Amino acid sequence: MTVSYEGGRDTGQHRLRRNVRGSEFIRGMVNKVPCRYRTPLALSGFFLMALIIAVTGPRACRRGLEREAFPREEQTSLALDKQLDRKIALAQERLKINPEDLKALFNSGLLKFQKGGAFYPDAIADLEKARQLGLSDDRLFYYLGVMYQGVGLYDFACDEYRKFLRNHPDDFEISMRLAKLDYAAGRFPDAVRDYEILELKYPKTPVVLENLVLARWKNNQDYSKAILALKDLGDEAVFRAIYTEGRIAYELKNYSKAAAAFKSTLANAEYSSLIDQAQTYWMLGDSSLKLKDDDGAFSAFSALLKLNPAHEEAKLLLARLGKAAAKKKK
Repeated sequence: MTVSYEGGRDTGQHRLRRNVRGSEFIRGMVNKVPCRYRTPLALSGFFLMALIIAVTGPRACRRGLEREAFPREEQTSLALDKQLDRKIALAQERLKINPEDLKALFNSGLLKFQKGGAFYPDAIADLEKARQLGLSDDRLFYYLGVMYQGVGLYDFACDEYRKFLRNHPDDFEISMRLAKLDYAAGRFPDAVRDYEILELKYPKTPVVLENLVLARWKNNQDYSKAILALKDLGDEAVFRAIYTEGRIAYELKNYSKAAAAFKSTLANAEYSSLIDQAQTYWMLGDSSLKLKDDDGAFSAFSALLKLNPAHEEAKLLLARLGKAAAKKKK
């Protein structure tokens, strides 16, 4: 086969000629070096190359790991879902041939993770088997943590998150997940520590300060400086501060202050998507009932049912309020 040289391209023949000329040049240079210096020079070159490999090798390895697939989102489109099904089928075929194929087990678990919560139990089984068989991959800690949290095994999730953070101490998402689970489990001193570390790493971050306020309050600590710092960070932060003060007021049974805060945040079209609106309407409706504001409660529970039609307690209270209103009219 003839190899042509077109448009400045480096063809096989040109590379061969250049390599020959290069090797002749190097041989000539070496021959000019006196014999007594050649061995020390070769050893120096060897140690220099070893040093370069020692320094750059781990970095190159890390760069390779960073380039590995690390999807953190579930796939929701129908086309992507079909692709995942095909890839899962291929992984399963490999596992039929070799049930201990670590790569196939990991890929199977990862693909099922991407399919969503209904597939978490099977995905966990695949990844745990891969780990048991000896797979060493710090992505395991991330996926297992998220999925254990998704199926309600919060202590297992916390264990995996801590393992992941030992490998990736600056991962914001997992640091927040761990802090929120510590808070939800009532480990308030741990939650305070988690959020204080986050606040040091990510200063002036509204969501971190918001949660730090709640954690300090639950831990019977002064949170006044944190709430003032939150209010100094702009409109979104002020919104978060008002909502947080409303939640604290609600738990302290200061229903008047809580209702005012919840009405303000729910009416804020720009930032209301940042909060759990269904839960906020529930707290607003409950606060209104406690304040004997039946109209306010009726309005709040009606809005809640638009967001969550299956909320049974809201249905019962709304029916009760409707009957009471009908009696008043009579």
